[in-house]
Amino acid sequence: MTPLSAAIDPRKNSLNALRLLLAAAVIVSHAPQVAGWRDPYKWGDLEIGGWAVAGFFAISGWLITGSRLRLDMRQFLWNRVVRIYPGYWAALAVTAFVLAPMSLAFDAGASWDPVSALRYVFANATLVEVQQKIQHTLVGAPYDATWNLSLWTLMYEFACYVGVGVLLSFGYARRERWVTLAVFAVLAAGTAVFEFTDADVPGIVGMSFRLGSFFLAGAVLKRYADVIPSVWWLAVAATAVLGVLWATETVKAFAALPLGYLTMYLGARLPLHKVGRRNDISYGVYIYAFPLQQLLAMAGATAWGVVGYIAATLVAVVPFAAASWFLVEKPALRFKDLGRRGPAARPAVAPQAQAPSPADVTMEIPVARP
Repeated sequence: MTPLSAAIDPRKNSLNALRLLLAAAVIVSHAPQVAGWRDPYKWGDLEIGGWAVAGFFAISGWLITGSRLRLDMRQFLWNRVVRIYPGYWAALAVTAFVLAPMSLAFDAGASWDPVSALRYVFANATLVEVQQKIQHTLVGAPYDATWNLSLWTLMYEFACYVGVGVLLSFGYARRERWVTLAVFAVLAAGTAVFEFTDADVPGIVGMSFRLGSFFLAGAVLKRYADVIPSVWWLAVAATAVLGVLWATETVKAFAALPLGYLTMYLGARLPLHKVGRRNDISYGVYIYAFPLQQLLAMAGATAWGVVGYIAATLVAVVPFAAASWFLVEKPALRFKDLGRRGPAARPAVAPQAQAPSPADVTMEIPVARP
């Protein structure tokens, strides 16, 4: 049987295509909420966007763990900063100084405050959302709570980067892969406890455990990729388990490993390896979709019905995502080698983690508020 380590070719897989599909799923999930029709679509106890975030975090766990095993901590963190921040900062600026002013044409009674717009960019620059709106905009929007609901997950994503980076800085944890499994078990168990008890924990704690468990599921699969087979019957079993969790509304508590395995199996087997191999617009789709949905809702695109509204969003977001990749994200990647110390030897890694990972040239992102 082919193990996952051999099935997922670092240079020829469908993980980028899956991320693009997951980003599109977020648009579908958010559509009824932004349009003011109803709450986001749900499957079981999780919104469609929540399923997408789980898939994103699992993929990120796989890729980021491989990246950390190959790179020293300084280079690893610099690569992550170069990959996530420039596109994010650009999206904040475009929202504040392009899309928000444009919305005035469709938002009677609204006005645009450049000081508030500038504050929106700088207040949110660290990935922690401090200011969700720009003063006197979204006045007539069906959903007036925020300009970009999707951005909140990025701080959890980056926290996972740092967490795995620190964990694998310890020689014992790097050599003994069961340590990664143990950390995953703690997060998964904590998530289940929070879901099935009335434990009074801050929302940020519960969300950190849940998203962390999905991320660590990908990390565990990466660490054990040489012994976990990539076979159809395990994928079917994982799908069946997810079906049971969906029916019993226990996805949040127990779906991390089966969803992680199914995602990685599809990444290896789907014939979509050419999608996003050279030009990955999935991050741009993610960070621009929600503000464009807001703009389209105020412009009246919701009158076209749910299918028309979603289609309009998909059409509108592609040029923004492409511009983000070609004008911001791809040029920023030229600076990733600035973090290198020199010709020092790379840290020793387990055999299954030595192959180059697309994490150095692609973006690992989360999605959608569960």
